[in-house]
Formats: sequence, C-alpha cells, structure tokens
Amino acid sequence: MAEGAVDEREPGAPFPKGQPDPELIKLKRSRPKIGLVTAAGLLFLCGLFLVRLNPDRKFGGSGEAERVAITDVLAGNVALDRFIRIDGAEPLMSHAIRTTTAKGSLGLRVVPVRGSGNRLWIAMSGDGWDAPAQGVYVGRLRKLADMPFSKSLVDYVAEHPRPVFATAASVRAAFSTGKLQSVSGDAITLADSDRIAFDVVDTNATVIVGTINERFPTPQAWQTALAGAGIATSGTPRATADTVRFDVATDPALSTKLEAASLWAARIEPVTHHYETTWSELRGSSPAGFVVKGTTIPDAQADLIGLYVERSIPSDAYAVITGERPDDYWYVLPISIALIGVGLVFAWALVRAIKRDLMTPQVPTAQA
Repeated sequence: MAEGAVDEREPGAPFPKGQPDPELIKLKRSRPKIGLVTAAGLLFLCGLFLVRLNPDRKFGGSGEAERVAITDVLAGNVALDRFIRIDGAEPLMSHAIRTTTAKGSLGLRVVPVRGSGNRLWIAMSGDGWDAPAQGVYVGRLRKLADMPFSKSLVDYVAEHPRPVFATAASVRAAFSTGKLQSVSGDAITLADSDRIAFDVVDTNATVIVGTINERFPTPQAWQTALAGAGIATSGTPRATADTVRFDVATDPALSTKLEAASLWAARIEPVTHHYETTWSELRGSSPAGFVVKGTTIPDAQADLIGLYVERSIPSDAYAVITGERPDDYWYVLPISIALIGVGLVFAWALVRAIKRDLMTPQVPTAQA
C-alpha cells in the first residue's frame, strides 16, 4: 500500500529549486517605528516655526490700513505687526540713514520722525524714483530692535553725531540745566565735549557778485561800472571764469543803486562768519552774548545754533516699514496649516513612542 502524498519535511530542510517556502510568503513587514527623540525633535521644530511665523501670519491677516496717531504709537497703544497709516508725520530727511542686508540692493532709507526723540522711524524704499509719500506713510508697525538692520543702525548713530538745531534763547536757557529743546521738538541732553557750530551774518559787510558777460567782460569793467553807480569797493576782487566778487560796505540803498545803473547781472550776497566751539566753552558765555575764542556774538545775531550731539536709539523704538503689505504674506497661512498637520502627526508618533519605550514593561530575557 502506497504511502500518503503528504510530503513531510524535516524542519529547516531546503526546498527544491522553483518551489517557494509557504511560510516565507506569509511573512509581513514590520511597521516602521519613529523613535522618541525623532518625534520630539520634529514636533519641537514645527512649534518653533509656528511661533516665528506668528507675526507674519498676524500681519497677513490685516485688512485695510488703520489710521493711528504718532502719540498712540509712542505710548504703546497700537499693537505690533498691524497695517497702519500715519498722517502728518514729518521725517527728518537730513538725518536719513541708508541700510541694506544684501549687496547690490538699493536697501532702505531709515528716517527718524520729527519730535519722536528717535523712538519712531520710517523705513522707506531706497529707490529715489519712488513716488513721494507727502506726509502719509502706510506700512507695517514693528519694533526697530526686531529688524535685521537694527544693530548696524544703532552703531552708526552712536559713531556719527548728527547736528540738531536750536534757537539762541533755548541754548542760553540750557546753560544751567544742560538740556534743551531743538527746533524739531526733541529734548536734547548735552555733554561738555559736544561740538557747537553756528554762522553769523556780518552786519557791516556785503558781497556784490557780477556775472562776466559781453557787457562786462573783465573784473575791471565791473569795478568801473560799480564806481559809476556810486558803490565803493574794498580789497581785491575775487574772479573766476564766470563771476567776480567785490567786498562793499553794507548799505540799504545797494539794490536801488544797482537798478538805477541797470546792472541787472549783479546780485547781493551777505557775508557770514563760521564759529565752532564746545558746549563746555559756550556755556561760560557772558550775558552780553555767546563768547567763542574771545569773540562775543550778540544773541540776536545767532539765528540757529547747530549742536553735534551723540544721540542713542531707545530700545523701545518703533519702525513703520512702508514697503510691506498684507497681500505679500499670502503664503504664510498655507505653510502654517501644513506645519500644524505635520506637528499633529509627530505628536501622535511621540505618544506611541512613549507608550512603547517607556510605559510597556520589558520581558526579561532568559539567562543561559
């Protein structure tokens, strides 16, 4: 009697060529495991990027520009990363600082606003062909310290004192306190080493400038014409290829004499004298006037006085970035949604890893 067709093989015996092992066919791949450190690290990165994108996400969700006052911004009553509009701001364009974060870029012109004490700045395009703002500035409100160029801006302001101007009365009133208010409305604290400079118009001297032309081709021709008009000159004329200058005594009738002689190619210029000193020397002036290197200048002759004061930028300063619009940040919301989705996946993986690696009891292996 023939034996049954069942082929009994010894365990581990090889199968003939072309005949697969049925046990191997039934094997399943083990599920990939995400480690505890990997899950926690990726979850942390997702949270970090969401936090860093939050200001851009808030600004991207803004609607129309909100009209705010400068006083409200300086008082901290306007939230950061808002799309705002400031009317009537007066940037001190003479104090503009150009900054850039990339080579070959026009960068930005960062300008302090008049009367803000360096606490409000307008960051506008460095392209001179842009349309003028004309007192209306629209953009994103940010902390100046959060801008990538803040450090270079602070260093430049500290290393390059810029002139501020004050009236003679304000300067004299500051002799006892060391503090004055500039014509721009800023409160200034002076140090003894600060440089002071001002120009004074000479009330006793005037310059007549004559244009060299076919009628008066030489300085001598001009001098003869001025003498014929009853105008006495002094000193040696200073001539160039186009003009000649004559020093004359101040006379209220100079314009009348030039018109009567039909000297239409002549103009009258005042004579100014430039004085420089330091605050420690100027504050010792007498009541008769400002004393500079032994010369006394009456207060009435000093129109404006320039003070080269080192002024720092406060840590709570604000900046309005006029080139930014909410529509420019349309991509921030989709990226945030993607980060939330990835974060949820790895949060679930972190929970599974904790249960698997930390909470599941380990079966001890048998010792030989």
